[in-house]
Amino acid sequence: MELHFLTVRRRHVASASFVENRILAVGSSTGLSLPGEGIQPEHARLIKEDDGFAIEPVSDAPITVNGIPLAGRHRLQDGDWVVFGTAVFQVRIHQSNIGGKEPQSGRSADTQSMVSRRLVIGRLPTCDFFIPSPLISRRHAEMVWHDGRVILKDLHSTNGTFVNGQRLTEARSIEKGDRIQVGSLVYVFTGETLEPLDELNRIRIEAHGLGTEVKDRSSGRSKRLLDDVHLVIAPGEFVVIFGASGSGKSTLLDALSGRRPAGFGQLYYNGVDFYSSMDLFRTNMGYVPQQDIVHRKIQVRKALYYAGRLRLPGDTAREEIEQHTTRVLQRLGLSEKASSAIDTPTPLSGGQLKRVSLASELIANPSLLFLDEVTSGLDAGTDKKMMQLFAELAAEKKTIVCVTHTLENIDTCHLVLLVHKGRIIYFGPPKEALAYFGVSRLTEVYDTLEAHPAEPLAEKYRKSELFDEFVGRRYTTVREDPPREIPLSVRRSPPRFGTGLLQFRTLVLRYMDILLSDRRNSLLLLAQAPIIAVLIGLVFDISGPLDAQVLGESQVAFMVVLSAIWCGCLNSTREIVKELPIYMRERSVGLGIFPYLMSKLFPLSLLCVLQCIFLLGIVTVLCSWDGPFVQRLGVVVLTAVSAATMGLAVSTMVNSSDKAVAIVPVLLIPQVIFSNFVVTLGHLQKAVARGSVLAFSAFDAMKSLFSPKVQALVQVEAGLGVNVATISALAVASFVLAVIGLRWKDKTHRQ
Repeated sequence: MELHFLTVRRRHVASASFVENRILAVGSSTGLSLPGEGIQPEHARLIKEDDGFAIEPVSDAPITVNGIPLAGRHRLQDGDWVVFGTAVFQVRIHQSNIGGKEPQSGRSADTQSMVSRRLVIGRLPTCDFFIPSPLISRRHAEMVWHDGRVILKDLHSTNGTFVNGQRLTEARSIEKGDRIQVGSLVYVFTGETLEPLDELNRIRIEAHGLGTEVKDRSSGRSKRLLDDVHLVIAPGEFVVIFGASGSGKSTLLDALSGRRPAGFGQLYYNGVDFYSSMDLFRTNMGYVPQQDIVHRKIQVRKALYYAGRLRLPGDTAREEIEQHTTRVLQRLGLSEKASSAIDTPTPLSGGQLKRVSLASELIANPSLLFLDEVTSGLDAGTDKKMMQLFAELAAEKKTIVCVTHTLENIDTCHLVLLVHKGRIIYFGPPKEALAYFGVSRLTEVYDTLEAHPAEPLAEKYRKSELFDEFVGRRYTTVREDPPREIPLSVRRSPPRFGTGLLQFRTLVLRYMDILLSDRRNSLLLLAQAPIIAVLIGLVFDISGPLDAQVLGESQVAFMVVLSAIWCGCLNSTREIVKELPIYMRERSVGLGIFPYLMSKLFPLSLLCVLQCIFLLGIVTVLCSWDGPFVQRLGVVVLTAVSAATMGLAVSTMVNSSDKAVAIVPVLLIPQVIFSNFVVTLGHLQKAVARGSVLAFSAFDAMKSLFSPKVQALVQVEAGLGVNVATISALAVASFVLAVIGLRWKDKTHRQ
């Protein structure tokens, strides 16, 4: 029995040879030596058993078998895919025979060959071409050889299959030299095989003359935020961007990440025009803004689970996501806090909170990380630990770009980039920056910036040897001339990720988890309705003479309608704006507006149902209110849900919770004035009220459900069906306004 290790390129690199011992060391400098990044000198032990082979890690060295992290001994099977660090190998086990030929199987070393008639690519170990990446669907794509042609078809994967930068929407033939991207991994079709361009899935950034220009609101003149930016960031480099406030650091970071594309120039990722091919790379990018991008009320592990569910392919099993979560928690030293909520009686420290935000991005194992002042506000010790963590991630061949104001620990990075008034005036090693600017400490550079304009400093750097070494000679992509302007369509086309139903389900579960975790706030929301109902029951009386009954039922109906509108609005007015940074981050990786809004509206509707049951039930009992309870409840619930939708629309139009709360009275006062209860409205006023005020139609609907004696004495403007349809139409209109509000935030966020 023989065991061989082969690379994903189908190359034989090593064979197990047991002489006397039944245990063989596997590593970069052992008896069984394997090449590749991340392989330790002694990485694993290979054990020969009577009828096969087993493998186990040495000193917790990272090993995965068929995509599953290895914690102890594991029995190897023919065709298993084993990852040591970041190096991927396939295990081939076969019996020795006289003819010396290997037995053939469905998962042979020739699975990429044209001898095969069909080749399935995916994350499942049983696929012909197994790719152990969390961003690959279980069955991602297939290649079929038919009538001398090779047909490539996407198998409804989450992250898509691309040919030469174009996403496949239907099966198409491929030719020799075509670039095939599966998820975020790029291969070249040789005519016979798929050859990976980079087995480590690394990203190289090249910027050619990037610039951003906006109109100054005060003067009306154009203003350059970025000007003629030339830059090369190689895979595995840790680059720190710094500069004075307002110098253009975040603008540059957003231009490089595509959050707010530059107005002109070219940006290339691995030689591909990034702005016209953003979907090719989005799943392989992480972005951590200065604000927290995790909810504070749920457990750390659950927060990461929901992040994984939104970012990873829809067919990823819960067990797989939990394995990725455990991996990230261990990597960032958060295992002890996994079961803790962020806002516990002993909250997470600032550094731990930042690591949780970082963990939500690392859950998809991106190769490129953008960090926007994530160390801001941290103490010196925590800042140092965070910078060391970023350096360790870069050592894993991840490209790290970080904006910071703190320079004490900047020596941990490979390169620093100094921005001054939108121009790059230095890009090179941090130690050489001291001599370049003639200072003893890097913080003294700010004094130089105050004394000199940007253009001469930028020109000096462009003529320096440092520019030639770290930019000029590192360019691999030819710049277009003249620099082209980036089309607006690039900025306004957010990607689609996953399915709306999956997103809706995930977001609903997360929202329910948040509500249940914050029990105090949830109980206060539920307690509003009973308290208001008791007050109504104690104050208003619907007994007595018929005219008193008419007034009493009208007063009670009006107060019930007004209370339902109050509860619905108050439930939802802050729900979107309070998590705006989280929404914008998830939107940038493909969160859909419709599933997001529905994930808010559905739980809020359930809350409205409970509130209305308490409200109307208690009022009915205390006031001995005769009449159709179920129909009244339906009207009250519909009114509350419509008010909740109106509150969501408000929440999308503002940028702070305080502003949202301040608008609530502006919404409620017209409900009182135009309800047709406080004052009798004229014909024109009624027409306006019916088309814009919930209370008018809701109160009119409640009047049609008064007790029979009272109903004969009140004037009903329209039938119950018309009023219900009007309330529903107002809810739909509010939902449309909420969609417009979120799209407006997309637009303002990208400008």
